[in-house]
Amino acid sequence: MNDPGFTDDVYERLAGMCAVVPVLDGDEVPEAELTGPLGFVSAGRIAIVVEAEAGRQRTIALLQEGDALVLPAGGWPGAPDARARAVTDAELMVLTGSLDDVLCSDAAVGAWVLRAVAAAVADRELSAAIALEPRLERRLILKLRQLAERWGKVTPEGVRLDLRVTHQELGDMIGAARESITVALGRLQEQGDIIVRRRTVILRRMDDQDGTATDTA
Repeated sequence: MNDPGFTDDVYERLAGMCAVVPVLDGDEVPEAELTGPLGFVSAGRIAIVVEAEAGRQRTIALLQEGDALVLPAGGWPGAPDARARAVTDAELMVLTGSLDDVLCSDAAVGAWVLRAVAAAVADRELSAAIALEPRLERRLILKLRQLAERWGKVTPEGVRLDLRVTHQELGDMIGAARESITVALGRLQEQGDIIVRRRTVILRRMDDQDGTATDTA
């Protein structure tokens, strides 16, 4: 679910402090454009990817409208070679000044920026914790729940994940081959944890307790 605080007013005021960088689907954000301390996705979706073993790519974050992209000097902590790539036509706003400039010049926008950065840090920490899970099926269900917290919609059957990612994209997120994801999804469905319909996944529960999901999304 998009950040409800990312309103047209916030966008307009924040845009005045940023350079706007459009990125076409499949293209990487030019490194020369990532010169500010922070970026914000203002349209579309952007993935942060790193090179993994055997020439594979690993998606360490998937960002949508209203998400913050921390751009520290020298790259991302723990992933200095990470790159930002659009997975749809997207737009990124990069701060042209410092974070202090934002906080001092516009209290309302500054408060929104701090919330966005805190959410980004929490999301990365959860992704890192999921990546440490050694069991593939467990790693997959945890990643699906993380995605459903943001893109899910509560239905009578459970939380429907409308983010239509492919098996390959799920594999890139948790470090697994596409074929392994297909098998793991089948096992999770047999166990009653999920329902798979084409490229839509319904999570029967959002935690490890019995019963259907009741979390809002």
